[in-house]
Amino acid sequence: MKNLIWICCCICLLWAGGHAQAQESKKLRIMTYNLRFGELASMEELAAVISEQKPDIVAIQEVDIMTSRPGVDHQHGVNFITELGYYTKMFPLYGKTIPHAGGWYGIGILTKYPYISVEKTMLPRTGNNEPRALLAATVEVGEDTVVFACTHLDYTTSEARQKQVAVIKSALENLPYPVIVGGDFNATPDSWEIAEMFRPWMPFSNDDLTSPASNPNSKIDYLFGFPAENWKLISTKVITTQRSDHLPIVSDVELISPKKK
Repeated sequence: MKNLIWICCCICLLWAGGHAQAQESKKLRIMTYNLRFGELASMEELAAVISEQKPDIVAIQEVDIMTSRPGVDHQHGVNFITELGYYTKMFPLYGKTIPHAGGWYGIGILTKYPYISVEKTMLPRTGNNEPRALLAATVEVGEDTVVFACTHLDYTTSEARQKQVAVIKSALENLPYPVIVGGDFNATPDSWEIAEMFRPWMPFSNDDLTSPASNPNSKIDYLFGFPAENWKLISTKVITTQRSDHLPIVSDVELISPKKK
């Protein structure tokens, strides 16, 4: 009888130790990728680029839904986000920014984790510039909750982007959960909107160039975490691939402790 009790206690301790370790491990592999509306590759090929990296969550930009773009015949009538979700076996989330070519154009998120809610926020628009948006998903990561957001900022002026970043910061910095945002910011690291406005955030990418993919000469794609003290960057890299005109970024990060209000 004593032996049986001892064995049961050992099993319980082993289970509790393993469970505690699982709870302490809060690492995420995150990714951002501008697809150039699929001009240079099929959905299967783009999904393969993503799947090869085994990400947990992905921010994707230039995502078409059922468009008929001239000169991009192989993507006519294709639902990018649904097919990418299918081929990567991830949950697909979508935020339309404009109607285009008989369908829609916008941004998206792929997540292997279940999501609690999704919210799209339209960003300030300058003149007749293309509308831009922020797509934010509240995601269950084990017993923790994380907000993962995707955006694609204005390409015309720093002033236009600064207004958009101000709205993004207001929307994300006051949330009760740790936040990650990724996307095509159309801004270089020394721009005000990156160097100053994102100063309180933890950078999850380095200064490696991301555009154009064939011969990169600028960095305009980013991943950031907030609040900085709740995140740790483990590693980051730019992936060399010619499936788009942007190079994707993949980063391994760790959630140190949940954000609390």
